[in-house]
Amino acid sequence: MREGRSQVLSDNAYALLGLLAVFGERSGYELKKIADQSIRHFYWSPSRSQVYRTLVQLKRAGYVTAREVEQTGLPDKRVYRITPSGEAALRAWLARRPLPPDGIRSPATLAIFFGDLISREILLERLREVRQRAEADLARFLEIEARIAADQQALFRRLVLRRGIADARETIAWVDEVLCALAESDAESRLGSPCSPPGAGESRTTPAENGPCACRERGET
Repeated sequence: MREGRSQVLSDNAYALLGLLAVFGERSGYELKKIADQSIRHFYWSPSRSQVYRTLVQLKRAGYVTAREVEQTGLPDKRVYRITPSGEAALRAWLARRPLPPDGIRSPATLAIFFGDLISREILLERLREVRQRAEADLARFLEIEARIAADQQALFRRLVLRRGIADARETIAWVDEVLCALAESDAESRLGSPCSPPGAGESRTTPAENGPCACRERGET
């Protein structure tokens, strides 16, 4: 295909084009690292082969240029830069209407949906894994937020980061709610009435520590 000839590009291709627009001239390897540290958390984690295949498509479309860079003691690398036509195409793609709805693919939610088909032990283990991942994400996002807080050029990256922080906190709260509901269900099955008033000074923030009534005490059902 001749370079500059119009062609239909995927949203993933425009995502890589956007990374070049924001972060400047980069190699395919560097783009892969940037994607893993940024858009992987909310959109797409490309494989290395996908990155290089997409860069070939973008170059054929005339949206990026490529050049070889010599490296001392290392093989030469090829770096890519967005072109003016690439910037125009990216802006047009970002301004499209209507914007497609966000998709939801959550293995944890699917496991809960079919929760009555697996053992309670396995279900609880999966839930704790989800909570641990969300806690790790939250800690990492907060660290990044503190690191880029003073960077005026990172406003929109910070705003997206705030969504990641909110999503991680929401996931933690959701897992706690599910653990509470399961604990209450188990207690009701065994005892008929699971709740008793908490003792003085008891914490009410973690279901595993507070017992099955924590959700109800917070006004949740």
